[in-house]
Amino acid sequence: MTDGMAGAFSGLFRRRGRTAPHGDELARVEAEITAFGEALAGHPFRPDHQAHGSRLLADHQRALDAYERAKRDFAGDRTLRDAADVLRALDEGRHALACVDAAVAGRPRPHRLPLCFFDPRHGPSAQEVRWAPAGGAARTVAVCAADAVRLAEGRAPIESGLRERTPDPRAASRTKRRPAHEPAPPASAGDPYGTCPLPAGTRQRRENRGSAEVQLSRTDRRAPALLVVHLERADGSWADLTGPAGAGGQRRQLLTHGSVLTRAVVPVPADGRDTIHLSLHTRRGWRIWLHPMEDIPLLTGEVSSTGTYVLRHPGGREPLRVTQHEGSAFSLHALRSDFRPGELLC
Repeated sequence: MTDGMAGAFSGLFRRRGRTAPHGDELARVEAEITAFGEALAGHPFRPDHQAHGSRLLADHQRALDAYERAKRDFAGDRTLRDAADVLRALDEGRHALACVDAAVAGRPRPHRLPLCFFDPRHGPSAQEVRWAPAGGAARTVAVCAADAVRLAEGRAPIESGLRERTPDPRAASRTKRRPAHEPAPPASAGDPYGTCPLPAGTRQRRENRGSAEVQLSRTDRRAPALLVVHLERADGSWADLTGPAGAGGQRRQLLTHGSVLTRAVVPVPADGRDTIHLSLHTRRGWRIWLHPMEDIPLLTGEVSSTGTYVLRHPGGREPLRVTQHEGSAFSLHALRSDFRPGELLC
């Protein structure tokens, strides 16, 4: 991250209530959370839905959400993995607040570098390298400068147990159990399109119950948009995109009657109009929004999803392994800059 707000964190973060050094380390984590909360409370920005654009409001809300997530992740007994979640949440919040500062000052949005893959306490990554876990396939990961040097010299990265774990194939058939102290995540945990990142009240999001004809306002009529549609129930429900129309001037079916899918992620090209129109048919709840472009997930590891999905590739040549369920259809397209389908990749 180029805004200089992310710092390296030192010390080991383990469970509460053990040795005094570990208590000190936890206190430093808590101090980071407190400091970010104070930065939010003392920040001069005050959201105004009439005066401020949707992206600025979304960035401010993203900072608030990251603070709440850091506090929530820190609560209860600690593990190394919990500490990593806290640090990554704080990093996201700092970047969001830096985006608010940049927008208010009329500066470009700061670029966000991911924290080191092997340990978020190492700070922002410096470069991408090829790395393979023991017995696993090689992949591209973003690492800090120190780990990049170690890997280039043929040494192992600085290991702390904080990096992403490689799934154990022997455990695939076993029932997954969570420790009693660890709450189960919400259904949308880890899904970039599970919850709307925009603040309530903006014209780029709507939610309600029952059938309706609705519209969302584009932030720029000349730019494409990414539409996300969630239906509470698949049975007896469907959703159509009525404007802009699809090929031949026909409405586009996003979620069809009789399908088991309840979510669609749909690229919508620009058509020179200020609004996008949908027709929703359901007796249950629904949520729709225009997803911020900067929040489109980056393909840096493994992606699992059902239905349509849009992601960004970091660039370069990478092997892509696709596993699909028997009987399901699959295709992968490149998207042009106007969000129209490009080359069929597979």
